[in-house]
Amino acid sequence: MPVRRRRQTLFTALQYLGLILMVTSLPFTASGLVGLLLWSGRSMAEFRVASELLASGVVLVLVGLLLSRAPGGLLGKGDAVFITVATWLSVPLFSAALMSEILDIPYVDALLETVAGWTTTGLSILTGAESSSGGYVPSVDEIPESVKLWRSMLQWVGGVGIVVFTVAFLARPGISAAALYIAEGRFERLEASLKASAIRMTLVYMVYTLLGALIIYLSGMSLSDAIQHSMTAISTAGFSTHADSVGFYKGDYAVYASTLLVSFLGALSFVDLDNIMRLRLGRVLRSVEFRVIAGLTALSAAAAAAVWYIDPVMRSSYTLADTIYNSVSGYITVGFSTASLEGASDSYKLLIAALGLIGGSAFSTAGGIKVLRLAIALKTLDVETTRILKPSSYVPKNLIGGRRLTEDMVKRSLAVIIAFATVEILLGLTAVALYSDIYPTVDIIFDVTSALANIGLSTGVTSPEAPTGLKVILIAGMLLGRLEILPYIVAAKYLVESVRART
Repeated sequence: MPVRRRRQTLFTALQYLGLILMVTSLPFTASGLVGLLLWSGRSMAEFRVASELLASGVVLVLVGLLLSRAPGGLLGKGDAVFITVATWLSVPLFSAALMSEILDIPYVDALLETVAGWTTTGLSILTGAESSSGGYVPSVDEIPESVKLWRSMLQWVGGVGIVVFTVAFLARPGISAAALYIAEGRFERLEASLKASAIRMTLVYMVYTLLGALIIYLSGMSLSDAIQHSMTAISTAGFSTHADSVGFYKGDYAVYASTLLVSFLGALSFVDLDNIMRLRLGRVLRSVEFRVIAGLTALSAAAAAAVWYIDPVMRSSYTLADTIYNSVSGYITVGFSTASLEGASDSYKLLIAALGLIGGSAFSTAGGIKVLRLAIALKTLDVETTRILKPSSYVPKNLIGGRRLTEDMVKRSLAVIIAFATVEILLGLTAVALYSDIYPTVDIIFDVTSALANIGLSTGVTSPEAPTGLKVILIAGMLLGRLEILPYIVAAKYLVESVRART
């Protein structure tokens, strides 16, 4: 690569990094400001934490402004994927350093928590126990209010996507936003212009966040809890302001229903959410993804009820409401819970893991493989097996919901499914081989799946007491699952090719 082109690529990368850093500052700045306004008078600790968050946010903004002035140009696809992957790897590293300092917890524990935040997984390690790395890790109930809000903000921004926020608010003429937008896994648009689409997508996200906060508040939560639970529900993320999650409101079925409703909306495609806002209800009801997600949500509730009815372990330890709630929460990949899964039966745990691995819409905040990809794979299987029985002149109707499947759509879907299956097997087998003497095999598989599919529920494996190696496996699973694995492979190939080009 010529020196001039290499320098141009570096400046362009710095420009994009600057824009992304300014977006990344939002959770820090917002939680710090709110903390100073609302909670700093409670104690010096609250004041100190809010001040540190605000100061960190200001530093990110200033550094971002400086870098964004670099004389950049247009990005190639490889550059965009590499920058996106680097962003999702580096942002949690910085966030973890601050959380480790604020809460005085080991860095690896802080990293797991911040990765669970940014990736919208919600596997919280703040359970109030001694860490395997030394030191006490507080429970969510013991941390400052500003940190609770910060955690919620991490998930809210991470849900719609760091890059989407960047494109919506900071992208300027000459910025090749499309490459970044696609690199973060956003292939669909709400408007013809990509910037307009990102703005519309962010507007839809904000409207449903506010609507969700109102719904949850009216169900009986305090205003602060309602806002934060709405933020982590619409992002299908699952961090709560209480150690017992939604179980803090034990037996309050209005709260149960409202949090699941907002989470269900988060699992829907932004296209469907936009159509609901525009009162195009006919389009929503004709949407294949909407119908499949609604059907699987009902199926997850019915299957959980059946397990509760036939399984004496579940009947003796859980109410029917708790059993259904956790199952639906797992499928939607939000990760709220009303009861711990530590005493649940293996059949129930495997049910939730399987449902969560399916996930929600491909153009949503939900985790998992996504229903559309599985539908495409099943349709392809049907077409290919039918073709064998038909004459050579047979032309199959390769359609889903009236939409013709292209070869690229099929290849991309199968690639993601294969990648998920491969990583699930590799991470699962590694974790079982190393730690099955400490934890039951089913529990390990559940938490690894929960990390990879960004589900957020845990059987108790995800905890401060867990070995450092297991925490690293869970962190890797969350990061890989958030970008759906393929961008990491592309970034690795891009890096290798760049090194070769210099030699």
